[in-house]
Parts: sequence; C-alpha cells; structure tokens
Amino acid sequence: MKVFKKAETWQGELSLHMFEEDLTYPTDPHTHDFAEIIYIKSGEALQTINGIPYVAHRGDMFFMAPGSTHIFSARPVFSHYNICFSPETVIKRVIDRENAFDLLSLTALEEFKSETTPVVGVLSFEGEERQWIELLLKDMQSEYTSNRSERAAILESYMTILVAKILRKIHQSNEENRPNRHDIWRALSSFIDQNLNQKLSLEDLAQKCFYNPSYFSRAFKRKFGISPVEYISTERARKAAELLTDPLLSMDEIATRCGFGDKSGLYRAFERVYGCAPSEYRKRI
Repeated sequence: MKVFKKAETWQGELSLHMFEEDLTYPTDPHTHDFAEIIYIKSGEALQTINGIPYVAHRGDMFFMAPGSTHIFSARPVFSHYNICFSPETVIKRVIDRENAFDLLSLTALEEFKSETTPVVGVLSFEGEERQWIELLLKDMQSEYTSNRSERAAILESYMTILVAKILRKIHQSNEENRPNRHDIWRALSSFIDQNLNQKLSLEDLAQKCFYNPSYFSRAFKRKFGISPVEYISTERARKAAELLTDPLLSMDEIATRCGFGDKSGLYRAFERVYGCAPSEYRKRI
C-alpha cells in the first residue's frame, strides 16, 4: 500500500498541501502520515475509509486523521478539493479542550469508536453554506497555486477559518448526535489496552486525537490521574502479570507481547507497579 509522507508532499515553508482534481478512475488504496480534508465539488464517488464505504456527493466533506486508509471510485466522474495538513501546526489555532472532542468525532478512526460514538467522518453542506465553503476553497486553491507574497500566512488564515466553520457546523447539528466525551475517553482507553504490544507513543496518541502532545498529556492526566506514558506502562505491567501465570513463556516473550522494548523495560515497569521483579512474582503465584 502506498504511504504518502509529509516530507515528500509539502512545498517549502507552507503548513499545508492542497490540490483540486477530477477523477474518472479508481485510486489505489493508500494512507498518509498527515491529516486530510476532502470536499466533493461535483459528481459522485464511492469513498472507502478504513474499509467502510460512503457514497459521496457534492457538498460532502471528509475529515481524516493520519494513518487512515482510503480509496476513491468515481461514478463515473467527480471533482474534489484535497487539503493535507498536520493537526499540530494548523488546528491548534482553533482547538480548545471542548471542541477537540468534536473534531475527534470526525476522524473516521474505527478504533476510537464505541457503540455510543457517532459513525462518523462526513459533514454535508447545502444551500448558501455550501456556496460559502466552495468559494473559500476556490480562493484557497488560487492562493496555493500562486507565488504571491505572504502566501503561507494567508493560507494558514484560510485554514483557521475553514476549521472554525467545520466546528460551527458540528455545533449546529442535533445535540443528541454529538459524541459523549466520557465515551471517547473510554474508547481511547480501550484502544490502548487492546494495542499494548504496538508502538504507543505520546506523539502518536496525541496526533490521533488532534491535540498537541503537551495538551493531550495534561488532559489525559486530568481524566485518569496519571500521564499517558504512566498509564501505558502500568497496563503493560498488568498484562505481564497475567502472562506470568504461564510457566512456558519466557521473560523475553512476555516483554515482546506486552510492548516492552526489552526485558529491562519489563522489569522496571513491573517493579514500579508490583514492587518486585517479574521472576519473584512468578514464584509467588
């Protein structure tokens, strides 16, 4: 699968990459290490995000987090705007502790969804609202393809307005359809617990939630009482304690299954949580 990298896409000093495109053929499945906003300008297409199909029409806007996989299939032709950006450099201008949860509800991240979190990822604009969005995107595209002075600053201002407009659209929707913040934190906690053997860095988790790492860490600590790093380390130690009941598993294998880089990481975390070495704990049980 093709992986698009920010370093290969961005133009010089710009904080985003943008293009307008007409498609008559399906794209190959791909992913990227940046966030993406796709707006359907005309026509119809089948947009598949993380394996889930959406029929997209004019006025539909898709908001995708880094790491999402997707593919377009035209029916038979469609036109769209595509904005690629880094959440930590663009969205931070309009995100606060309240609306970040609203943006999280739009990321189309299946792993963060619970039964009560909306099936998500799409906003639809109609009437005057749609005309306003399309005019803004047209102006952004014109600015992006120009070489005029202050281009970077103007594009960042446009992006701030666009994200603020997206947030207003969410706030105007039915209150019952907005995500419950407790459910989102619970879904995030569940995601961590189910992926302890994977890389779970503070930066990766923050990016998925459209926070900058420092604010994400503070918000997480307010919710759980410990930092994300401490939470992950503690949960890995608890998982190790469960695996220690199997006498056939070596310490190296337990460390790997729990996401520790090596045995020393396992021993440090385990002694912090249980007050003894894993080998001593195994003898006790």
